[in-house]
Amino acid sequence: MSSITSTGLGSGLDINNIVTAIVGAEKDPALSKITQGVAEATAKISAYGLLNSELSSFKSSYKDLGYSSSFTAATSTSSDSSILEATLGYGAETGQWEFEVNKRAQAHTLVSAEANAFAEVTDEIGEGIIKLTYGTYSGVGNTNFTADPDKVFETINISNTIDPITGKSNNSLEGLRDTINDKGNDYSVSATIINDGENYRLILTSKETGEKSSVAMTATDLEGDPITKGSGLDRFTYNATSKNMTETVFAQDAEIVMNGITITSQTNDLNNIIEGVSINLKDAEVGKKITLKVDGDISKVEEQIQAFVENYNNTINKMSELTVFNGADSKENGVLKGDSTIRNIQSMMRGVLNTQIEHIEGSIHSFSDLGMLTQRDGTLDLDEAKLADALKNDLKGVADFFTATGSTTDSSILFDSNDSSTKPGTYPVEVTQLATQGGLAATGGPGLVIDDDNNSFQMRVDGYESNSIDLNIGNYSSIDELIVELQSKINSDSNLIDKGISVKIINDAGNISITSNKYGSASSVAFTNSDADFISNLGFFGSASRTGVNVEGKIDGVAANGRGQYLTSEEGGSEGIKLLVQAGALGNRGTVSYADGVTKAMNDLLESVIDQNISESSGDVSSSKGTIDGKIDSFYKKIADLGERETNLTFRMDKLEARLYKEFNAMDSAVSGLNNTMTYLKGALDALPGSTTD
Repeated sequence: MSSITSTGLGSGLDINNIVTAIVGAEKDPALSKITQGVAEATAKISAYGLLNSELSSFKSSYKDLGYSSSFTAATSTSSDSSILEATLGYGAETGQWEFEVNKRAQAHTLVSAEANAFAEVTDEIGEGIIKLTYGTYSGVGNTNFTADPDKVFETINISNTIDPITGKSNNSLEGLRDTINDKGNDYSVSATIINDGENYRLILTSKETGEKSSVAMTATDLEGDPITKGSGLDRFTYNATSKNMTETVFAQDAEIVMNGITITSQTNDLNNIIEGVSINLKDAEVGKKITLKVDGDISKVEEQIQAFVENYNNTINKMSELTVFNGADSKENGVLKGDSTIRNIQSMMRGVLNTQIEHIEGSIHSFSDLGMLTQRDGTLDLDEAKLADALKNDLKGVADFFTATGSTTDSSILFDSNDSSTKPGTYPVEVTQLATQGGLAATGGPGLVIDDDNNSFQMRVDGYESNSIDLNIGNYSSIDELIVELQSKINSDSNLIDKGISVKIINDAGNISITSNKYGSASSVAFTNSDADFISNLGFFGSASRTGVNVEGKIDGVAANGRGQYLTSEEGGSEGIKLLVQAGALGNRGTVSYADGVTKAMNDLLESVIDQNISESSGDVSSSKGTIDGKIDSFYKKIADLGERETNLTFRMDKLEARLYKEFNAMDSAVSGLNNTMTYLKGALDALPGSTTD
């Protein structure tokens, strides 16, 4: 407001009060409307903040219903949990079984022989290369060893080279231990050092249990030549012919008897015996009978669904509280009374509740099938008896109703995944070509004598080149023994390991057949370089490499993208569906169905409504995302507009006040001048001769 004032001495009028009253008469009603508008907008921002918080809490409350794991619905009881326990997964089979644990799986453990102990952990152990091979021992005293072709061999290099980080070499007992345990090396064994009271000894333990995880250790110098027996790294050898370490724990498979059936396992966790149940072996006691009982348990799922109803009703009640109308003159009306946005949100939420989920099996397709009905006030009423009955009789149907579900009618075609583009529906599947693996088959039988002229080779698998690979020189007793050596060496190549590439080699009627473990057009096997006699000795002379092909087919009548065994839809309602085609005939292969599940439908709705940035005090009016965000931003815009109107009003009133003061001051000055003239004239008249005051 202007600081202009007037004393009114000339006219005798209270000009300040007159001007203030005139300006106030025009300004106060307009300013009152602006102030009221700001207060109402601020209150509505706060109200939408409360609603946003309520909707966010509701969304978080039912998230577990969107996970298949929430529908495990079973509990297990073991008569002796110190020997046997069970972990339950989705769809765990219920029932009762009798077990006897004869053996637990064990990891192979070796310790340095007492004669090869060291006085200090820093003592040098000698330079060279230790080779670790994994497989199975047999014979009294482990006199025979068969390498597992599916396990790669590993090498440990020990040298006097100084590590720039540690400032030490690994040529010591502790250096060997640290090299083995270095996470970056990822060896299949772990190492520790113990003091036996006099000296230090190395303990080596396989990280995997089971007979096939036994360790065979050999050693050479850095050039690959033999080391003098009993010296240097030879002190750490353990294999079928040389045992300079002592076996303290032999590798062993687990063995149990379940309902009279003997079962073996490489691990102490048996996952494929009972559907949805993992058996965990804690101990073994021959002859002791243990009873495992798995009972259905719907209580947790039931509680989660009841919580869904309770939190939904809380949200609806909050909306009603914010929009209640008790009459035009009532002081109990909600801040958001008559707000159409709230009605729209309620309507959309009811729409989800009325959703009929198609394309799923089972008896549950709607909330009413679970005993939920909408009441007149918009809240849900739950028939708990009907819910309990649905959970008891069709738990999988309940799970499919709440969770996003994909399924196929052909057991050889698996639903792998979908993306955000996928629309619920049932789509026909046609396979016109099955995926194949690349490979190389010998045309003749191999020679079993491997020497310096036929042991070295290099190959390309799935488009990637291996290092130079050397087979062990010697006379092999059979083609199968040679195949184990060949597969182990190929699958242990560091270049191929880095690319996740491996092969499977079989004895095909006396000939060697090499197949890539990868499917599709990128799958291939070929020798690229070798010793002069390598190809002919193994029977591959004239053999042609075959390249794999991708699966081909259609989903929903449209050609899909094939990559290896995976067939992916790229357009239409089925876009994003990815299928794993494992085997089967060509032609029509049934259908694939996808359903969102009500949790996804409700999530999609609430994510379009909830404001994730509501904590910002000034709003984000330049970028509105979501219903509430847009609504709150509109109120912030209104407050900004009202602030601008107040600024304009103040400017206009300042100008009005200045004009009024100017006009009143001019009038006051004129009146003052007239009064002065009157006083002068009166004095002049009084001074005239003969003048009298009578």
